Amino acid sequence: MRAMTPEERDALLRQPRNAVLATVDAHGRPHAVPVWFRWDGEALRVITDHGSQKHRNVERAGYAALCIEDGRLGYVTALGPVTVADPLTYDERLALHTHYRGEEAARKIVDRGGHERMVLLLLRPERWIG
Repeated sequence: MRAMTPEERDALLRQPRNAVLATVDAHGRPHAVPVWFRWDGEALRVITDHGSQKHRNVERAGYAALCIEDGRLGYVTALGPVTVADPLTYDERLALHTHYRGEEAARKIVDRGGHERMVLLLLRPERWIG
C-alpha cells in the first residue's frame, strides 16, 4: 500500500474515527487502548480521566503514538511528545463530543459535568508512519 499524501492524512485525521493510543507503563510494558481524538492541525487531542493509566504513562514518559486506520487508504500513526492540560475545560470536552456525536447529543452529555475530573493529552507529531 502506498504512503498517504499530507492532504490525505489531514483529511483522515479530521474524520471522527476511533484510534488506538499506545503508551508505555512504569514496567516498560506497552499499553494500547481505543480512544476518540480531535486533530487541530498541530496536535492530536485525546481526553482521559485524571489518574488513568494513559494519563500516568504520558506524565512519566512524555511520549506516545496514536494509530488511525482507514479501510481504503490504510493507516496513519503519529508519534511524538505529549503534554497534559489539567483540568480539562468544558469547551474542549464539548468539541470532542460534538465531533463524534453532533452538537445536540454532545451538549446533553457534557452538560452533566465530569470534565473537572478529566485531562487533555496533546500529542504533537514528530514522526508519521503510513
